[in-house]
Amino acid sequence: MWCDVAVRILWDSMSNESNPTVRAEESREKLYNIVSHFLPNAPNEILQKNNIILPLKRFPRLTYNYMEYFTNITSIWIDDMLNLLIDDDSIYSNCKRKLLELEIYKLILNKCNNVKDFNWITDIQLYLCPKSDDFFSKLQSLELNQEFVTSVILLSLPVFCHSVKNLKLHLYQDCSDLSLFIMMQQNLQSLYLNFDNEDEHYEQYPLLSDAIMKKGFKLKEITLTPLVALIKPVFFPSLINIQYLILNNDNGELDEHVNWKVWKYNLRLASFPRLQYLETSYLPSSIETLIIKKSSMNLLEINIRYPLESQNYPIENMQLIKAISMCSNITSLIMDVDSNNVREIINILQNCSKLEKLYFTTKIKITPNGDELLNIMSDVSPAALREFSFGENWNLSLNGLKSFFETWKNKICFKLNLLIIMINLFILGPRIMIN
Repeated sequence: MWCDVAVRILWDSMSNESNPTVRAEESREKLYNIVSHFLPNAPNEILQKNNIILPLKRFPRLTYNYMEYFTNITSIWIDDMLNLLIDDDSIYSNCKRKLLELEIYKLILNKCNNVKDFNWITDIQLYLCPKSDDFFSKLQSLELNQEFVTSVILLSLPVFCHSVKNLKLHLYQDCSDLSLFIMMQQNLQSLYLNFDNEDEHYEQYPLLSDAIMKKGFKLKEITLTPLVALIKPVFFPSLINIQYLILNNDNGELDEHVNWKVWKYNLRLASFPRLQYLETSYLPSSIETLIIKKSSMNLLEINIRYPLESQNYPIENMQLIKAISMCSNITSLIMDVDSNNVREIINILQNCSKLEKLYFTTKIKITPNGDELLNIMSDVSPAALREFSFGENWNLSLNGLKSFFETWKNKICFKLNLLIIMINLFILGPRIMIN
């Protein structure tokens, strides 16, 4: 009975690991050896005919049908399995790898009946394999890379792959086939778009943008990364049921040619009454403020990393703080605070009584900005607060830090479970760092 329960849990856990190579090579070899028992291993079958002798260690019989315990298939463990099982340096090694890869995928399509998540990063035309229609029709999450998924595949997949809830796409060009594939998904709720473009030609995905606009009312989560300006923002007004919005513009941090006015225009037409989680990076604070105002102030978590600085950044940062202070249900906040706006933090602490986690950063080291923030935290922190962190640019004096701990020590009614302070403490003389 213990094995019946444990084996399912262990194999399901393994199949959901994003990177199995963190495990010891010996453990992975044992795992892949078990999988090899399900491959065609008879002398007259294709693997042995091509001198691929598997498994490396044969068991007389297997206790369980382990392949049924896979719930997630990622190309990483398949590549790792190929590397460990085909380790010869002969001129035929690549041919052996391709042959074994095909047989592994055929095994997955035939035997892994409970897979819900699949990562397609292979040039094998999987839709032509036996039982592929049944396999893909059961998927809830699908990850595709345009480097491997051709137009022929995209046109064939929707025939039996039309119930995907979570779709993750790695893109390098716009195409009508991809847009059609998105449109065919009847239950699509989450869309992740990773733009792999090297050339920053903005708004070069009009077909994709239109497809999102047409499916937007069903989406609950959307992620754009790492260059958000590559896609036209016309779909924002359609995201009326969005709950999680992630806009990571990490690769666009230094670009000055983005037309943010177009973004503001479309955001003003939008409304996000169900938005609960907002994450951004390298966006203008005015864009982030507008999104928060359009959320009906129902946000629970806000994670604003590395806002784009502008000539009006102090003013825009103040407006952002005021907008956040109206989100009375927020429980977690990560944001940058301009050194001139430290006093404005009072509004957040007074109005957001459900705050449990805070992390404040600031760009410029100006003494004594840290002491002022510590005093504010001591005076008006909400009772729900359990964890807070300071970025390294907050300058604190020893007296300010001592006063802070003395004040909090006496707050008996404050149910503090965890206090994390990550700061650099700079004073005249010796340099002290407190972690």
